[in-house]
Amino acid sequence: MQIKSIIVDDEKHGRENLAGLLESHCPEVILVGLANSVKSAIQLIKNEKPQLVFLDIEMPGENGFQLLEHFADINFEVIFVTAYDNYAIKAIRFSAADYILKPINFNELKTAVEKVTKRIQKKEENRQIRELNRNILQPDNPRIGLPTNDRIEFVEVKKIVHCKGESNYTHIYLHEKKHLLVAKTLVEFEDLLKEYSFVRTHKSHLVNLKHVVAYSKTDGGTLELSNSDKIFISRRRKDEVLQMLKTSIA
Repeated sequence: MQIKSIIVDDEKHGRENLAGLLESHCPEVILVGLANSVKSAIQLIKNEKPQLVFLDIEMPGENGFQLLEHFADINFEVIFVTAYDNYAIKAIRFSAADYILKPINFNELKTAVEKVTKRIQKKEENRQIRELNRNILQPDNPRIGLPTNDRIEFVEVKKIVHCKGESNYTHIYLHEKKHLLVAKTLVEFEDLLKEYSFVRTHKSHLVNLKHVVAYSKTDGGTLELSNSDKIFISRRRKDEVLQMLKTSIA
């Protein structure tokens, strides 16, 4: 399968380097144009109608995220290409979108292209990009992409009651008593959710303190949650949990 693609990067070296790597390692990607700005990229996308856009985030004037706001319907896949940036990477990870870091590793590039190819083949709706835009515009009420067996479910973070780790998987328990099994570790979710009042109560549980309805001192300490689940607090984490609980209530 051939994938019609463009590269958007304000740096000439960045465009040429990526083009060379694609030619050497991703022959299925057919480049139909290069753009050095948001303005030129918008016109190129309208003219060429690519299936895939390699999009640099940091550019003079408007950035890569803002480019996407010019399109009411995003009917192309996006692989973000960026130097490491905590804010940008967290936004992308929340939305389950694809990205590669500069300097580009060709194995990571191949992996990202393979994932996009599968989505194009299945003609999946590119909801990840819309969710990314939503999270950029509404940072106080983000939705997180949860990859399950055959799809990605987007869930408001505030509706997650707690997460339970099980080896390389995490069970996600939602306010509506819904349960999802996701192929990510609890550590990954702790990193993504810790700034939204989530705390580890022991090695296998991550709790949203906004859903705590009661704290019991029995059995060393237990949290009762809005979905009626009861979560044990380990002795080692007790002080941290109680302090965060007080802060959350305040």
